[in-house]
Amino acid sequence: MRDGAEATRHTLRGKGLAFALAAGVTGLDLWSKHAVFAALGFVGEKRWLFGTEWLGFMKVENPGVMWGQLTHWSDYLPWVRVVAAIIVVGMLRTTPARARLMQVALGLVLGGALGNIYDGFTVGKVRDFLMVDLGFKPFAPFPIFNVADSAICVGVGLLALSMARDRPGGPEPAAPAPPA
Repeated sequence: MRDGAEATRHTLRGKGLAFALAAGVTGLDLWSKHAVFAALGFVGEKRWLFGTEWLGFMKVENPGVMWGQLTHWSDYLPWVRVVAAIIVVGMLRTTPARARLMQVALGLVLGGALGNIYDGFTVGKVRDFLMVDLGFKPFAPFPIFNVADSAICVGVGLLALSMARDRPGGPEPAAPAPPA
């Protein structure tokens, strides 16, 4: 080793938390899509939940990415998502086993990506169904989404938090005061 620096091992060992979370998110996403799409008859059908008019289900098939963008890329998007998932696994590989917040973040992103990858290759579109309309912008109504989308968004937020908190050269934790 050079200058006394230790080599960092890049491995998937100790990353079970991330993979378990990814499997759970993928399973919940696929189950929820199946259940809601079976309950709703036609694309565009909606049902409000709990007697409200702010939370409900609406059957939507999205050939693009978030909010229906890039629909002209629909043939390529499943492959783009695969590349993104591979990048997430690569990031996970370089994440220290003790970096639990980063593992949770990457597990959420990977699980969401896998759910949407499945849809892209089997349905040709991503199945969205969660509808929120709080009556004010940007929630009037908010674009329809699914469990995978939610996991990806929360994961990216946690990833940013983890990276900001653990950035190299950031402030060191304060040393304890010497005994008096």
